[in-house]
Amino acid sequence: MRVIKVLFLLVFFFVCMLFFVQNTAILETPLLLKLGAFGYMVQSPAVPFYVVLLIAFVAGGLFCTLYFLAEKVRLSTSVRSLQNKVNAMEKQLAAQKKSTVASPLVAPSYAAAASMPSAPAPAADAPATDKKADA
Repeated sequence: MRVIKVLFLLVFFFVCMLFFVQNTAILETPLLLKLGAFGYMVQSPAVPFYVVLLIAFVAGGLFCTLYFLAEKVRLSTSVRSLQNKVNAMEKQLAAQKKSTVASPLVAPSYAAAASMPSAPAPAADAPATDKKADA
């Protein structure tokens, strides 16, 4: 899997470099960004287009990294709390096993069951009824 990631990154880097080499004239044109709202006008200095492109790429990478870092922290705290619950339940189970070993259940008396009268067996000479014959 690690080899596939490295190969993917190499191909991505190659395509990016090819893009920059083939489009240098367009990417070096100065770009002037303006924002006007509520009577205020904000204007950036003229910067090459490739700088804006690289800043957008880096900003997207940072936002994704921060999001996934926060998600990892949330999941690790959830896993930690669930692991604590499992440990508490294992301790409780071990305590219950110790108490049952210390005082075992009373063994059933099979002699008392043998002396009890059993239910009468069905009569062997009673005719068996066939439901198909009745129908």
